[in-house]
Amino acid sequence: MLLLAAIASADETSSIEQVLSDLNLPADAAVRIRRGEMVHSGPKESSDREMAVGLTFLVQQPLAEVLKAFRAGVDLNADRQLAASVPIRGPGTLADFANLVVEPDGEAEARRYLAARPGNGLNLSQDEIGKFNTLADRSKARVEERVKLLLLARYQAYLAKGLGGMAPYARRNGICEPSTELRRMSEAARLLKLHAPAMQQILLSYPERKPAGLEEHFYWLRYELDGRPNYTLRHRLALQVGSTFAVADRDFYVSHGYNVSQSFAGLIPVPEGTLVVYRSRVSTDQLAGIGSSVKKGVGRGVMADHLTAIFQRSRDSFGDNGPRPP
Repeated sequence: MLLLAAIASADETSSIEQVLSDLNLPADAAVRIRRGEMVHSGPKESSDREMAVGLTFLVQQPLAEVLKAFRAGVDLNADRQLAASVPIRGPGTLADFANLVVEPDGEAEARRYLAARPGNGLNLSQDEIGKFNTLADRSKARVEERVKLLLLARYQAYLAKGLGGMAPYARRNGICEPSTELRRMSEAARLLKLHAPAMQQILLSYPERKPAGLEEHFYWLRYELDGRPNYTLRHRLALQVGSTFAVADRDFYVSHGYNVSQSFAGLIPVPEGTLVVYRSRVSTDQLAGIGSSVKKGVGRGVMADHLTAIFQRSRDSFGDNGPRPP
């Protein structure tokens, strides 16, 4: 799932201790990071629907090499739940979604779409529900065509209007506004506000006021989540801020399982290589209500373990199994 917060904006290489001081991490964190550990932290969450996790770790490679890997999507390749990752270019066309399939268990998933109702089973607007309910041809192939149209329409609306173009999800007791969740996540990104305000601003105002030097890419992703296909639209942004490279991943549409997610990473040059400071936030309706704190505690642990495994595999792809003490 995704990339996080920039820290140092000085032109000179920072020390690990300087960065960790800004992060308020424990005194022993520098020693643990140097011996290859991924140090976990808990950013303050912006709503009762949100889980937030932080990771800080060292890659014994220069910033240019780590950045090359991020641009090539090495972190995507390291996610074993990811079945497909396809770039979307320009204004988008149906051809960008040509390889989309409703799998695994496609017939059952097609029936879910055809019988869609407001609720948590699928993240659909009322209009999208109506279009699936009224399909004359109720074959799996026709459902796949409609899913492609849905994803294209959501992509084009976001491309044109950003958060303002995101249709709400219909729920039994009203609606869920994924744009509101993403706005809260962006406003809560304290490290971005302090050290990379241009990145925070573009997350709030996209597509307006793009800063010079901004890199951006779009993808559609298919995950296998709980034995079902999960379709995600992701916006990846990257921006140089002094000597640090700030990267953000925004999942602005998710077909089921959770509402949206947003991550930020700061790739910071240090004498030992590149320090990666990562913060990830996920919004899900399943956290609210009775037992919320317990659910969040369990969810954070699962989320941290999943992200740690992804980044460990990414780091291993450099031939870097993590630094060790001499």
